[in-house]
Amino acid sequence: MSQLISQSRLFTPVDRTLPRHAMFLQTDDEKWHINLYMLFKNLPKPRGTKKIWYQTCQSMVRKLPYDIFGKEIREISAILPDEIVKNTWISAHSALVLLTHGSRNHKHLEIVQWVERYTGIRLPRQNGLSRRETVFGHNLRAFIDNELQSITYGDYELQSQYRMCNGKYYVDFAVKHYSNGKEDSTNYQLYLIEFDEEEHALAPNRAADLLRDHEIKQEEPSAAIIRVKHDESDRWFELVRDYNGLVSFEAVFLSGIITACRAIEDDVITIDSSSAKKAYDSTLNMNADWLPYERQPLRGIKEALDRCGISYFNARTKTSRQLKVSLMSFSSVLYRWLPARAVEYVLQNLKSC
Repeated sequence: MSQLISQSRLFTPVDRTLPRHAMFLQTDDEKWHINLYMLFKNLPKPRGTKKIWYQTCQSMVRKLPYDIFGKEIREISAILPDEIVKNTWISAHSALVLLTHGSRNHKHLEIVQWVERYTGIRLPRQNGLSRRETVFGHNLRAFIDNELQSITYGDYELQSQYRMCNGKYYVDFAVKHYSNGKEDSTNYQLYLIEFDEEEHALAPNRAADLLRDHEIKQEEPSAAIIRVKHDESDRWFELVRDYNGLVSFEAVFLSGIITACRAIEDDVITIDSSSAKKAYDSTLNMNADWLPYERQPLRGIKEALDRCGISYFNARTKTSRQLKVSLMSFSSVLYRWLPARAVEYVLQNLKSC
């Protein structure tokens, strides 16, 4: 059916400041459609062929909540990837689902905004949450209800737009884990989960996020902060399933860095090629499988330090290469990503080495 629509003329955009474009079509019932062939041509540097792109999109879209995107999932799945031609059309809603949740969606912000302005159509979302945050929230709830509840003790409570610092900040999602059940309402572990989209990668926003996290941890030192990058959300759900609990990539990498530490002298931590190998031993580090560059352990620890934002410099002895890590920088990062009690335990053990 997507190939039966014929285009005889250009239609005026809803936002009249935009020029008319042949990629858009409005049918007699005033429903907007997008030419799928031309949509692919307008993507910013898509990887691979049109067929590979669409197959990847289909696979990713089928994982979305069916109660929200059932109609779009059916329409997207009905189109065969190797039959997309110049007269293949798809509804604007389905096109937005492809762009927002399909292959390389983190590259598609501008074209999503173009489609929205041209057609006046936007995907449904919760108040205060973006399109991706809404889907992430549904996936998070499904993970907690269908998986986490069955493998851990106690009860879980999920809240969106959780108020912190007297309303100065609103955290995207807060999860309270009552290990003894909700009847013991004062005893819980708090996880504060932020879903970070493209703009969080900009230097000013990274600095603002750091200040925000610092103020939040001052108010809730026992909380665990988790920041999920929008283009890592699928991998994050793989991580929490493997971990059997809510955890950040930074916390996982920190466990490897802690295991790799050899000694502390003059407030400087030394990690060398030999001690770095310990981080890749699953008997010493339960998160060893998530560290990169297993065959180059020191390189993997270096990347983990970069990801966590820990200051260090390269050094070398006659027998090995080393990383010299600032204890002050390391401590501040620990306090950002881990509950305060865990940080005190880690620092006490390190200083006793």
